[in-house]
Amino acid sequence: MADLSTDGRSWLGTLTILFGILLFASHANELMTQVVIAPGTAADQGVVADCRPDELEEEGLSLEECQLMVTSVQIRLASQPTWFRSLQIVLTSVGALAAAFSIVVGIALVGAKSYSIKPAVSVFAVLLVIDLASFIAVSASGPLIRALYLEKLLLWFFLHLSLMLAAASRLRAVSSEEAEITRGEV
Repeated sequence: MADLSTDGRSWLGTLTILFGILLFASHANELMTQVVIAPGTAADQGVVADCRPDELEEEGLSLEECQLMVTSVQIRLASQPTWFRSLQIVLTSVGALAAAFSIVVGIALVGAKSYSIKPAVSVFAVLLVIDLASFIAVSASGPLIRALYLEKLLLWFFLHLSLMLAAASRLRAVSSEEAEITRGEV
């Protein structure tokens, strides 16, 4: 019969690694977007898109698609408040670090290290705080920014909440098991 505490940590660890990798990629992608799509760029200044026919053919794009990509960048720049970009850079940087740490914690959980459950609860709590801060920032911005971010933020919030509750449940179960063992030895 399998050890339930080890089995539970193994599943939680596997999910933590998987979602940690996805979250790290998501935060890194958002960080790159915020760094590249900056005020003062050609799209922000209303420069007409340089949609050369040879490049369109090479990329498999139509002229309309090229123009829409420029418009998409202009929409993002025009609709985000001035404070949004710098806050997003901070939140995504911290989020990427927390996601990387969650991968390490997930590896420790799969390795059935009993000390890895407390850091798992902590890292999920940090990720929840980042999710909440991002949600508040997006909610305080315009409707176009909300349309871009809100669905993804809610998904990550409930995912991190579920993982934190699972980790807290495992922590409580392990603490109960350790208390019973200690009582049995006395």
